[in-house]
Formats: sequence, structure tokens, C-alpha cells
Amino acid sequence: MKIAVMSDTHGNVDLAVNAIRQLGRIDKLIHLGDHYKDAMEIGKKTKIPVDAVAGNTDVDLYPSVLREKIIELRGTRILIMHGDMYKVKQGLNYLLAKAVSEDVQIALFGHTHFPMKQRIGKILFLNPGCILTDNSNNSCATLTWVRDKVEGKLIPLDAR
Repeated sequence: MKIAVMSDTHGNVDLAVNAIRQLGRIDKLIHLGDHYKDAMEIGKKTKIPVDAVAGNTDVDLYPSVLREKIIELRGTRILIMHGDMYKVKQGLNYLLAKAVSEDVQIALFGHTHFPMKQRIGKILFLNPGCILTDNSNNSCATLTWVRDKVEGKLIPLDAR
């Protein structure tokens, strides 16, 4: 099973769709907000099932969309969120506390526009970065299960 993880697409649906195509076979897309609507459009264009949360720029447009949730894939508990509510631009302390209290193995977040992969204890923290026009550092991430083990990987994207 291979999952694409994206955040902060900010209306750049075509760039995100091209990124998905660069990743090969994908079983699911997890979109971490900013822009929630993009997640739905990317899913329709790629025919990939989507799990998404709202980001800070989505709150007024989609007040009924969850800001965070826990999903379980192949026995792995994953916290998905945008990250602004846990002050991720200032570090991972608040997010770490949340991840520990929810007993998750993976915490996925965006908001900073910078990719990051870090393991703290038994928890993998993964920020896929952003997908923006006029940005030479676009990136996304993948989660891949091989047997019962999951690997997170940051993927720099081709500018196409």
C-alpha cells in the first residue's frame, strides 16, 4: 500500500495532479489542508480515494470539515492535521503531546510549507511541504507499507 501525502496546495491542482503522476501507483491521497477543495478536485482527476482535513485558510469556507482526525491504515494509527492549531511553526512540542495522548504511530501535518521528517520516540512526524507555483522547492511525501512496516519518504517534485 502506498499513500501520497500533500499539504498547502493553495489552488495549484494541476501541479498536484502532476506530482501524483510522478509517484507511480498510489492507493490513497491524504491532504492536510490549505486548500480543502483542492483535495477533492485532485481525487476526482486522479480517481484516487482522498482523506482530507481543513487548514487555517479553509476554516471560513468549510466550517463543517474536521481540522484533525485519526485514521487507521494497515494497523497503523495516523493523526492527520494542518498543524497551525499546534503551533508547528514554533516546533513540535504541542504536536508531540497530542500524538502521545492519542497513541498514534504517525503524525502528518503541513502549514510550514517546508518538508520535514523526524522520529521522536516511536512516533514518525512527517510534513510533506507544499505545492505552489513559482516555487522551486515543491515537495510531497509518501507512506509505504511493506508487510507490516511503514516507511515515510519526502519527495522533491519536478518543476513540471
